[in-house]
Amino acid sequence: MARIARDVAWLVGHTPLVELQALAPPGVRLLGKLEAYNPSGSNKDRAALAMIRSAEDRGYLPPGGTIVECSSGDLGLAIAMIGSRLGYQVVLTMPEFQPESRLAMLRAFGAKIETTPANDGMRGAMRRAEQIAKHTDGGVCLQAFTNRANADAHQEGTAREIWQDTDGLVDFVVVPVGTGGTAAGCAAYFQDRDVAVVGVEPAASPVLSGGDPGHHDIPGLGAGFLPDILAPGDLAEIARIADAEASEGVRALARTEGLLLGPASGAVVQAAVAVARRPANHGRTVVAVLPDRAERYLEHKSMRRGI
Repeated sequence: MARIARDVAWLVGHTPLVELQALAPPGVRLLGKLEAYNPSGSNKDRAALAMIRSAEDRGYLPPGGTIVECSSGDLGLAIAMIGSRLGYQVVLTMPEFQPESRLAMLRAFGAKIETTPANDGMRGAMRRAEQIAKHTDGGVCLQAFTNRANADAHQEGTAREIWQDTDGLVDFVVVPVGTGGTAAGCAAYFQDRDVAVVGVEPAASPVLSGGDPGHHDIPGLGAGFLPDILAPGDLAEIARIADAEASEGVRALARTEGLLLGPASGAVVQAAVAVARRPANHGRTVVAVLPDRAERYLEHKSMRRGI
């Protein structure tokens, strides 16, 4: 039987689980869910596709319309990729001083980029995205931090795949927290299945655990505010990972498991190994949702420390 995807959007999801045998403590099964296998290289493909389809279904996004979003990383790349295939214009807002290689990737998909003052942070870029969408005919701002379709994509995709691929034999799922979609979706799916969902945030910006926002060097984690779609109380635990620990995780994945992944994956695997090492978790299964690919972050200083 032929197996041919209709288009690139059909390749989103169904990412593999792999045993992380070299990193797993004795007596614990440690698995990595390789979200880098999504077509643009991250878990954000799921959210991008779900939010675009939701906007279409609700009549907010007309054929040939314009998608506007605030993103300086993987979400922007996912929207640019899927938006271009589906025939939409894409406008991305982000704080200034982004790496030129990342901007080049976004422009390759035809995305238009507007930068905002660095001192205004992501909130400033979010405000600008909303302004652009409001004044653009056929424009819609996806608003990933508040869009429930983001979480639904991971509830029906990421979490369900983990449950099915492990035959329900999973005890912990460790997830990155950026827009909050992966964490919220997994928390919703596993709440009645006796599976603990652990969220991972930067130690330098521990907003989820009640701390103050701060600068950190783990792209894809820690927006500096609480995403509307995620209630921190829905998570069994929140792990704080330092920049240097994330770099160590990147190195460990590359040199012991043969997986060249990004800084957020390094942070998640460090948190997952810490959970797996607890004596009480002997004999259990821990799944680490590894969200990103390394190549687009090789010039980032956290990656230079890690590889």
